[in-house]
Amino acid sequence: EREGDSEAAASPSSAGALATVRTNLGLYAELSKARLSSLVVITAGAGYAAAGGEMDYTTMAALCGGTSLAAGSAGTFNQIIERNRDKLMKRTCNRALPAGRISFNHALGWGIFSGVTSTAILAAGTDPVTTALGVANIGIYAVPYTLSKPHSEINTWIGAVVGAIPPVMGWCAAGGSMFDVEVSR
Repeated sequence: EREGDSEAAASPSSAGALATVRTNLGLYAELSKARLSSLVVITAGAGYAAAGGEMDYTTMAALCGGTSLAAGSAGTFNQIIERNRDKLMKRTCNRALPAGRISFNHALGWGIFSGVTSTAILAAGTDPVTTALGVANIGIYAVPYTLSKPHSEINTWIGAVVGAIPPVMGWCAAGGSMFDVEVSR
């Protein structure tokens, strides 16, 4: 067999593998609510900047990467829980799970993977309080927020807490404390 023949034979499967990777990355971004997650990362970064200390780029990168994956995990679990209701609504019926573009188990695997990876990144690159806030926010968004949506307006208040946590994560990652009291002079 000539060298060129084996490369030509491998090419179609390589193209198929690349297409699968691209498709999966798109599905993960959709499950993670990537646009919303990017706003969450911006607010975490703003909390870091508001602390006013010297910028540690390694800590900031861990904060942003970990927060992004935490938000993605929370969004994924939210869609897993709501998948049957999402099938019934025009606005959500084309999401990956209700439309059948990704399986329940595949989505669950992504939610777990992104949550565990988020926790590891935050633990390795920030501090225990920031890590705990990231884990807590996954849980708060995925369970009380998601489950209260069809039953009560309280989900709006729960969502406000979820939205307030990322800037506090940034503040704590920069060396601040959740209990700091800022006094203006």
